[in-house]
Amino acid sequence: MSAPLTRPDLSAPASATPLVRTVRIEEPMDLLGHVPAGVSGAWLRHGQGLVAVGRAWSVRTTGPDRFAAASAAFRELASRARVDDEVRVRTSGLIALGSFSYAGTSERPSTLLVPRALLGVHDGEAFLTVVGIDEEPELPASWRDLFPSSPVDVPAASPLELEADHTPDEYQALVQQAVGEIRSGAAEKVVLSERTSVRTPEPLSPALLLTRLARAYPSTWVYHLEDVIGASPEMLAQTEDGRVFSRVLAGSRPAADDGELDEADRRAFRADRKERSEHAYAVDSVVERLEDLAAEIEVSAEPFVLRLPGLEHLASDVSARLHEGVTSLDVAARLHPSAAVSGTPRERADEIIARLEPHDRGGYAAPVGWMDASGDGQWAIALRMAHLTGERSAVLQAGGGLVAASDPVSEHAEALAKCRPVLRALRGDAEA
Repeated sequence: MSAPLTRPDLSAPASATPLVRTVRIEEPMDLLGHVPAGVSGAWLRHGQGLVAVGRAWSVRTTGPDRFAAASAAFRELASRARVDDEVRVRTSGLIALGSFSYAGTSERPSTLLVPRALLGVHDGEAFLTVVGIDEEPELPASWRDLFPSSPVDVPAASPLELEADHTPDEYQALVQQAVGEIRSGAAEKVVLSERTSVRTPEPLSPALLLTRLARAYPSTWVYHLEDVIGASPEMLAQTEDGRVFSRVLAGSRPAADDGELDEADRRAFRADRKERSEHAYAVDSVVERLEDLAAEIEVSAEPFVLRLPGLEHLASDVSARLHEGVTSLDVAARLHPSAAVSGTPRERADEIIARLEPHDRGGYAAPVGWMDASGDGQWAIALRMAHLTGERSAVLQAGGGLVAASDPVSEHAEALAKCRPVLRALRGDAEA
């Protein structure tokens, strides 16, 4: 007999009924031009996605059953929902944005949130969704009343104050310690990360950070909910019409000056035994965990190189047909943490991480995304990210996968390179 789920923390009575209305916006929409100062959540890619304001309903969960408890609460809410959706595209109707914590022992709660209002664009179709709880939602006279123009972008007037948890020598010593455990047979791969605390001269603006990240890194999934914000290149679980897609990134190579590797370096990167080994562990972990949830699993024949400004990754795409009744959050829960952010074997890698990393990972490297009333959705891994910790403070976190052949100096450089997107967004200029 399975243990009961931890009682979730609901923002509305368990019997609450959501009344949802989605209307079409006929005029052309620049979604990135309407991320308001009071944004409560966002999911953006290639100028499309969702921007949220307010909180109509939310659930917070903790513990090892945090995914299942949040999913059950949202499914119960969705079963009572009354939805009037004149648009009927992938992200219209009842939508919950979510951010989960990396570990079941984390003090940071995981959250699913149904916003009061969502401005969305999907395949060129613009729409507004409003939500009421136990009452009819009120449509504004204009969607611009809820989503005015994004704040004016003004670069930071003074330098940021940065402080890493470790000096370069200290972090490289931790990498060497992890590599030593790998070579002794304690694990095959371990993903170690470093945190950097940032103080800003002016109050932080999530709206500005989102628009800067989305314009600079359009091919990533740019996200914000609660205290996490970032631009992830890695899709953990995307489901639609009974199929699941996952993009696995493992193996990275920094490029100078936000550029790209030259062809000779890229060929060497693709052929590098250490990078290929790290990548294979990550792909195998995804395939193995999908086997109970899906059939007809397909994997890229060979890793390809995903190019981002200043950093290139080995990538593989995995797709499969889901078993009946499996939701996107079910898949995300099963895949998390993948070998791309934890290691192999997962339990041993997480034990080593817990010993070597001095702080709870919080929302770092955990699922972040959205889910609709039918269970379909998109869950990226919260990478290239920061925790917003105060009006003028944030904590950046980034790392890399270690195997027996890893070099501490190179791994430290990789962790620093992965902080560059958020540092650039915080500064508001091209320096990083």
